[in-house]
Amino acid sequence: MEFLLKATRESRGKKKLKYLLILTCRALAIAAVIFAIARPVMGNFLGWGNAHLDTVILVLDRSASMEQLTQDEKLTKRQSALRQIRKSLKNLNNPRLILIDSASASPQEIPSPDVLEELSATSATDTHASIPKLITTAIDYITSHALGRTEIWLASDLQESDWAPDQGLWDTIRPALNHTPQKTTLRILSLFSPAKRNITVRILKTRRTNNALILDIEITRSESEGVISLPITYSLNGTRSSENITLNAQSYRYQKHLPLGNTSSAGYGFIAIPSDTNLRDNVAYFAYGKDSPTLSYLVSEGGESPIWLNIAAAPPNFGKSQCRQLPPNKAHQIDWQNATLIIWQAPLPTGPTAEELLRYIKSGGVALFFPPRGESDTAFLGIHWGKLTTSPQGQYFIVEQWNKTDGPLRNGLEGTPIPVTKLKAIKRRQILGEATTLSTWNDGEPFLLRRVIENGTAIFIATLPDYKWSNLGDADVLLPLIQRLIDLGDARLASAYASTVGSKKALPADGEIRTRLDTYSTSTSSNAPYEAGVWKLGERILATNRPAAEDIPNILSSKKLKTLLQGAPYKLFEDKTSSSDSSLTREIWQPLLVAALLLLIAEALLCLQPKSRQNTTQS
Repeated sequence: MEFLLKATRESRGKKKLKYLLILTCRALAIAAVIFAIARPVMGNFLGWGNAHLDTVILVLDRSASMEQLTQDEKLTKRQSALRQIRKSLKNLNNPRLILIDSASASPQEIPSPDVLEELSATSATDTHASIPKLITTAIDYITSHALGRTEIWLASDLQESDWAPDQGLWDTIRPALNHTPQKTTLRILSLFSPAKRNITVRILKTRRTNNALILDIEITRSESEGVISLPITYSLNGTRSSENITLNAQSYRYQKHLPLGNTSSAGYGFIAIPSDTNLRDNVAYFAYGKDSPTLSYLVSEGGESPIWLNIAAAPPNFGKSQCRQLPPNKAHQIDWQNATLIIWQAPLPTGPTAEELLRYIKSGGVALFFPPRGESDTAFLGIHWGKLTTSPQGQYFIVEQWNKTDGPLRNGLEGTPIPVTKLKAIKRRQILGEATTLSTWNDGEPFLLRRVIENGTAIFIATLPDYKWSNLGDADVLLPLIQRLIDLGDARLASAYASTVGSKKALPADGEIRTRLDTYSTSTSSNAPYEAGVWKLGERILATNRPAAEDIPNILSSKKLKTLLQGAPYKLFEDKTSSSDSSLTREIWQPLLVAALLLLIAEALLCLQPKSRQNTTQS
């Protein structure tokens, strides 16, 4: 009896399990059919259920770094992104599309994804991208328009300089994404891939001297191994020349002297290297003004120091350098507009003179300060002179430490050091205040301090070029120091002919007409403000180049991105495919119908009744 009860319970349990399996197969099959009818979209970029988006706001990075070729080297990163986004939008039944490109940063409605790749607003540029500002613009557009269900799609190569992770806007972006009228997801298409076989060229400085143009040039390549011979093309006022340089390191700096003849007029040109995996960083442009003397001003209280300072600022038979000496009470006669360097050896300025000097420095000027002979309690830029100290009998103050890579005492381009150790002093003054110490005496006291104020530089030195104070009057240290500061100050005047693409300075003023002068490339009128080149803007000549940050390959890591957007609704899709024809999304209704059919077959098999076995007995 007990055996029969146990068998009955086991039979009922198997039947219940079988009924549950049949019900499960039936329910899953019905669900699969429903999902197939809804035609869902699936993909790493979008995920499930996004086929009913009302609006997509496409934030497109058009910076110069996006012109790097993808892994298959058929399309640039920008072109690959546009192609994939166009196909994805078709899979979503073409929702309303709003484009915010990194060059103009202005929202515009696009009538159809089919024209995305043909628009000037999506073409290549030499600009920088400010990703935080672009996302903020997209959020503002969502909150000010009734868009329905909306998503922000961001296509970028995650270049760290474009994302500016230290910018304060990220603190407002995170809560803003969480408080849009409808929950908005930020979907990031990362087109990061390391640059291969790419070489960049950049002009660091341009200056005119002795009827020659001197260019400081930097060549950088993505690979550091091996030695290559690189052809360089120089174009000066339409005349081209070329030479080969040898690269055996990742970065190489050199100077190029281009003869200008006897002409005193302004001019322009470019330097270029052969095409590689990024065409936007293969050229650098320059322009220069009329020949004019380098003008320095020496404000001094007299004595021996002005003799050596005058010689260092305007050496005999050394170009057209001029140095004008003024007493402190006539400092108002300085031509602040055209001054290359201000040398101040007197009590620090006060009143209107200090205000003029501050404006000069902020505008990019350079000032070099030496201590006064007597006591002084005045201060400038938060710096003032301390007490005068004298070295013990038979001993000297010696400079032991100085910055060999930055500042006016740095090594030369070929690594040649300035012989700072030859400097000996018996008198010095303390330099008190907040500034960057670039050099110290052997007892740790500062010898040379630098204070950067906006675009300009102020240098403070603790001793005088007077043999009662030190041997600084020797040419070993003083001459290269002052000449480097003159070069730095001259860059302020040369900057009138140079700017970065997309800056306010590069835009035409009222009444100015933009005309391209160089012969390296041509530009369409709609995209010209976003392309590098040499331009005639009204009566002025301006060379525009891509921002220096676009040549820095640092990429925002996934960890940093997670920190920037922590708590915000975002998804990251890393495009690791080399196929330019791939789409970010795909429809899966066909696999769902197949799954439904298989589930119905499984249900039918479970519903089959087992054949009954009849036991017959033979009599």
